[in-house]
Amino acid sequence: MSQGYAAREGHSRPETGPPGGLVSVLERWEAAGGHWEVLELREDWIEVALVSCDGEQMSRASSPRTSVLRSYLDDRGVSTD
Repeated sequence: MSQGYAAREGHSRPETGPPGGLVSVLERWEAAGGHWEVLELREDWIEVALVSCDGEQMSRASSPRTSVLRSYLDDRGVSTD
């Protein structure tokens, strides 16, 4: 089994986010009426829950914390902040 980008770069687990980046996933999720919540936040890594409009966690996505992602999050822990 091959390792993902994050594992090759020294992260503890492979990246599970999409090729287009986590920001695009979060934007599409919000546009569809859902919201997201940060589950784990480290200096170099983030894991986010994708939550439906009725509060059910539907999925998770994780990614290295890039400068674009840091700017998008703007210190928010949930999309409703």
